[in-house]
Amino acid sequence: MQDYITDGVTWKDIEQLLFRYMQKEYGQLLQQVLEDIDRTLAEKRDKKRYALKDKRGIRM
Repeated sequence: MQDYITDGVTWKDIEQLLFRYMQKEYGQLLQQVLEDIDRTLAEKRDKKRYALKDKRGIRM
């Protein structure tokens, strides 16, 4: 088996790179979805009953 291993990129390296990329993309997608939900809730709320609090920046 050692005869077939080269100094190039291994499957483990590819898997790790792909996993990191997917984490980054999923995080951005989740952030966008949550911001859209927050915006929709702020627009559709009962303005007489619920006051709009400040919009705080959240770091994920």
